Amino acid sequence: MFKKTAIALTLFSLSLTAVASDWQAGGGFGQLSDSSDGDDISLNFIYGSVAYKIENSVKNFYLMPELRIGTGAGDDSLYGAKLEIESLLALSLRGQYDFNNGAYLYVMPSYANLDIKASYRGESMSDDSWELGIGAGVGYSLNKKVSVEASYETYDGTKLLSVGFKYAF
Repeated sequence: MFKKTAIALTLFSLSLTAVASDWQAGGGFGQLSDSSDGDDISLNFIYGSVAYKIENSVKNFYLMPELRIGTGAGDDSLYGAKLEIESLLALSLRGQYDFNNGAYLYVMPSYANLDIKASYRGESMSDDSWELGIGAGVGYSLNKKVSVEASYETYDGTKLLSVGFKYAF
């Protein structure tokens, strides 16, 4: 009985290890900019992410659902009002192609929520909205676990540039 339990636990832990290698966590820094109606706004943010790499039958091509959560890391002003990012939440589905030299390219549709706070003379208000967007990026795997990447996204005229890292576990 003990031998069967030990074998079952060993096989179970090996399967968890195999599944765990497809998970990735990361973080980064980004800048959101918008220049609608001639008013320029530029806000910085930091984010954390979690993603799952799904392999398929096409060699070197992967689908990767990803969740990013962020908060403001800098503010801007418009007509005397202070603007800052309260929170950022983005759900993406990457289509990623890995080259044999460690480089990779990806495209991703995203659905994101941005909560911005405006403060003026002691009063403040915040507003959030959900938007569909599209993005693309490039990355490089430093080793089997760590990679760095840069991406560009657009959401209804708002541009988002980011640089970050990913760690596979």
